[in-house]
Amino acid sequence: MDRTLKAFLAVAQHANLTAAAARIGLTQPALTKSIRRLEDGLGMQLFLRTPRGMVLTEEGEMFLKRARAIDAHYRQAFEEADAHRSGVLQEFSIAAGAAYHMRIAPRLVKALSAEFPHTRFVLEFDVAASSLGRLENGSIHLLLGAFVAAPPEAIRTRELMQVEIGAFCWRENPLARKTFIQPGLLREQPWVIYKRDGHMTQRLTSYYHENGLPTPRVNMEVDALSASFFMVRGTSYLTAAPTSLVGAAKDADLVRLPLEDPIWRFRTGVWYRKSSLRYPIVQRALTLLEEYCRPNGDIPKGYS
Repeated sequence: MDRTLKAFLAVAQHANLTAAAARIGLTQPALTKSIRRLEDGLGMQLFLRTPRGMVLTEEGEMFLKRARAIDAHYRQAFEEADAHRSGVLQEFSIAAGAAYHMRIAPRLVKALSAEFPHTRFVLEFDVAASSLGRLENGSIHLLLGAFVAAPPEAIRTRELMQVEIGAFCWRENPLARKTFIQPGLLREQPWVIYKRDGHMTQRLTSYYHENGLPTPRVNMEVDALSASFFMVRGTSYLTAAPTSLVGAAKDADLVRLPLEDPIWRFRTGVWYRKSSLRYPIVQRALTLLEEYCRPNGDIPKGYS
């Protein structure tokens, strides 16, 4: 990729000349000259130099969209060439959201590792909104999670399942004995929330307000759903989680509360680069995911 374009993207990402220069292996004066040369060539200012760092102008924001597309095409051209030449990935990285990371993603990696023993696997737990950029730049190969936005150019998606977020409590909680939970019964209940998904608290708050309740009492925020299940066990806390994880919740002595409506529902699936489809491991991963997420299909033990 053109070095000037590479310099622009580094400054746009870091908003700091020193950090950007270190990132791409240039001196700061050389980086500054590259940016000025680009601005002169375009005939417009791309950055404002402020005490807070390098801030994109309106023209810079427009140019950034094009620059990212060029960068994505450049990277994916190399990926297609490599897939055509070797068909082998030395490392396969997956980022999985809440509905996938406790059951489906680990099972996927386990199956793939048996079929592709020479590939090293990296499985991360993250949400789609924060990992989409990493999928575009090639840092990860698959993203499993909510469809938070329309896919960027050269990114493809396959819907795998609709996810509903419900409420869970310890099996000895008095609420667990009720056959129907009216929203009013949740008014004073304390919550443990999975904080990695920024939408969780927002959606729970919306659910409360839509049902005429005050803002929910979020007493704890944790970085993993498994940790929230552990925190709820033996306490009066509630937690919100995908209802598809009822099996995992049961293993932790939790039960799903019978709400009339879920806290919210959304479409989820797999995101991947079109250029990676030449790799057999990517094709196999997509096939297995559709198998694992098929309604009444080959669902992992404890998944539903």
